[in-house]
Amino acid sequence: MGIQKYRSVEDMPALPLVRDPEKRLSRLAALWEASHLLAVDDTPRGVQKFRSMEEADAARRAVIAERMRRRRRA
Repeated sequence: MGIQKYRSVEDMPALPLVRDPEKRLSRLAALWEASHLLAVDDTPRGVQKFRSMEEADAARRAVIAERMRRRRRA
């Protein structure tokens, strides 16, 4: 499917409505599950002070490395 450009919002076709409630609920459940898996809140709480940018970068890298380790295990 190619990309189509429109001059205004009025030129765009209307989105198809999902009329089957079961289909709508299954799509919502899939979206909820995907967002739950992707949006893990593992950032440290509160304000952190660092003595240098290098120390702050090292702390950020440690959080990212731990997040990657957890996702590999899952």
